[in-house]
Amino acid sequence: MKQILDAAKEVTEIETYLVLSVTTKYRDLLAICDIYKEMDDFKLVFTKLDETSTFGNIYNIRVYTGAEISYVTDGQDVPDDIEAFNPQSIVRSILGG
Repeated sequence: MKQILDAAKEVTEIETYLVLSVTTKYRDLLAICDIYKEMDDFKLVFTKLDETSTFGNIYNIRVYTGAEISYVTDGQDVPDDIEAFNPQSIVRSILGG
């Protein structure tokens, strides 16, 4: 996949996103992220925010990867339920506010 992305970058500008479900176990999220560490400069998308009440893994994975969080989804009707990441909203959720 890295070779394909590198070849595409020679022809056009691209953005790479790693899409993760916030309901995935932390250990599994780490394993997925370790696979994508070979990709340079990817951004994160977290899905299924409506299916959990714990959001700490969003912060943990952000710190672990150093990747920017671009979008989150809260529901099954994409594109209606996808929105730009709002750090203040997630911090409130993590702190229980």
